[in-house]
Amino acid sequence: MYVDDIRTATDRGATAVGAGTAEGAVPRPAPPTAWIDLARVAAMGAVVLIHAYSPLVTEVYTGQGSTAWWTSTALDAALRWCVPVFVMISGALLLSPRDETAPDFYRKRWARIGVPLVVWTAAYLAWEMWRTGLTPSGAVEQAASGEPAIHLYFLYIIAGLYVFTPFLRTLVGAATRSALWWFAGAALAFGALNQALGLIEGVGGTTAAAQFLPYVGYYVLGWLLFHGPTGRRPLRLGLALLVAGSAAAAVGAGALAELAGEWGAEADYVFDFLSPAVIAAAIGAFLVLREAGLRLAASERRTAALVSRTARWAAGPSFGVYLVHVMVLFSLRDLFGMPAEGPWSVLAAAGYAAVVTAVSLLLVEVLRRIPFARAVV
Repeated sequence: MYVDDIRTATDRGATAVGAGTAEGAVPRPAPPTAWIDLARVAAMGAVVLIHAYSPLVTEVYTGQGSTAWWTSTALDAALRWCVPVFVMISGALLLSPRDETAPDFYRKRWARIGVPLVVWTAAYLAWEMWRTGLTPSGAVEQAASGEPAIHLYFLYIIAGLYVFTPFLRTLVGAATRSALWWFAGAALAFGALNQALGLIEGVGGTTAAAQFLPYVGYYVLGWLLFHGPTGRRPLRLGLALLVAGSAAAAVGAGALAELAGEWGAEADYVFDFLSPAVIAAAIGAFLVLREAGLRLAASERRTAALVSRTARWAAGPSFGVYLVHVMVLFSLRDLFGMPAEGPWSVLAAAGYAAVVTAVSLLLVEVLRRIPFARAVV
């Protein structure tokens, strides 16, 4: 997800040894990374849209079964790939074996993820204590669960994956691609099963230390797809998976909510990042974004060059936008409210997403120009 990861993968014609490459063999050139900026920006936009539309999906602002509700549910379902794609991008760029000791890796990653994790956990908990009256004991509970805010669980996922990255690099360097596919598939299957078992009353619950475990499969899968074939066949496969997974999530979650008479745990599971429908959509989105980005980079058209330059610029502050946008969104909703029914609620959510993105970008650009604040975005 981060600019530093891209530089590590692409510095001066870097090469990557494929899984199972014999010692002494000539390593294969590292795959092109020109598409990563586009993928990161698209995923960031999807995150903002999900948070803008989720109150409509969970019926806070819409009536179940209404046109606005079904529209919001379909839009939300079509964007559920965003967080898995972020995880897969990190795996794609960090798991290739390289000459870097574990202490060196941890030192670099702590500067990039550890400081923001601590600072923004404290900031969001303090903000919620002021905004909603969250108690100190409630704040401790949220931090211990790895969810101090609705989006900060991602920092705990990435931090946990970073802890095991040196080991996973060894695995990637020694295992065959077939073995890695089995490993990624089994890890995702266990993640999906873990989430499903959580539907049973009294079962489940995660902590800050274990948030990352269900996402190891996505992490390794990102490396496998990154080093996989490109072209029309992966694009067609990606489109099929993206459409089928998104449709299955929308129909499945909507139908379960209708049967239950409300948006409940069953519908939430279908929208979970580890449900089978979302796993399929995430794989599809990764393949589609990779092919789209590669084609843009290879195109000589002015519009393609403009899109590539814009994505390259927006990718820089995307991490900061992820961190601040929830505070901006909730503050705007508190100030201006939101239409409760009808098509206006759908349009209002889109408007909020656009404004939140612009304000968040502005805030991040300001923070990046302040010496000490720069470290947290």
